[in-house]
Amino acid sequence: MISWCFRLSPLILMGALLVPVVYAADQSAQDWLIAKLETGKQSSFSGHSVLLSGGQLVSLKVYHAPIEGEVWERVVHMSGEPAEIIRKGSSVYCLHPQQSTGMAVNSPIRRWNALEKGMQSVSRYYRFERSGMERVAGREAMRLNLEPMDSHRYGYSLWVDAESGVLLRTQTLPPSGDPLEVFEFVNIELDQTLSAGDFEPGAGLNRNLAEGDMPVQGSQTPAQHWTPQWLPEGFVESQRVARFQGQGEVTTRAYTDGLASFTVFHEPRQQPINENSSMRGATVAVHRNLPGAMITVVGEIPLDTAERIAASVKPLADAH
Repeated sequence: MISWCFRLSPLILMGALLVPVVYAADQSAQDWLIAKLETGKQSSFSGHSVLLSGGQLVSLKVYHAPIEGEVWERVVHMSGEPAEIIRKGSSVYCLHPQQSTGMAVNSPIRRWNALEKGMQSVSRYYRFERSGMERVAGREAMRLNLEPMDSHRYGYSLWVDAESGVLLRTQTLPPSGDPLEVFEFVNIELDQTLSAGDFEPGAGLNRNLAEGDMPVQGSQTPAQHWTPQWLPEGFVESQRVARFQGQGEVTTRAYTDGLASFTVFHEPRQQPINENSSMRGATVAVHRNLPGAMITVVGEIPLDTAERIAASVKPLADAH
């Protein structure tokens, strides 16, 4: 029940980088990207885009603007089952026609917010390279490649609009072979005036309660009774995933290296499950048994890495 929200989360564009693309000849790709991130928070636009992931093509409508002193985003499924993600500052909601028992995750713009705050850390795990100009959505765009320095994360290619600085296209790349996931604008209206009303959910969609809106049962706060004993170097715990009504005692821990991310779910269960692993596009899901519980790792990391993380989860009482 958590998968639909993770499938939708990559649909929010991975940042809005809005300044003229002008750089000194000796300016590094990393410094160039930092400059765009600094001003991207003030971009305002809407557009139609497509996401190709796991052999499935999804069409989307994307909104982005600074509203009430925060960055707001809204991504609307234009094909298939109605679904949306709405982000207002640090609050992220998955919306669905019926009450969901899934969990909301940070949108991919989380990557760029994190990059802005922790580029120095990210640069230890990725190499940044400019790769020339290409045409996307009828506009000239600079391509940047981010190559991972180990096997625990994917690579990325980004196409940034040469005039406005908006991110027009992204690819998530395995060590070899075709891209795992491609996000691309088909058309985009820049410098658009958007209001709070543009970020209201569509008819018939339910906004689930975030963790801060829900009472915590018992004396034990979420995700303090278990932890992964192994994490890839560079991944640190980020804000927790929102909890929804109907999830009972499910608790979570979310991790990021500033670009890639994954979430670990802990669900108490009396009966063991059939352990399994799956991959769709860039997103993996690994289900493992723990005494009295099920562990699920979901995120945009290689399958071997997710399986190792899941196998390392232990109750804190047993940690050493």
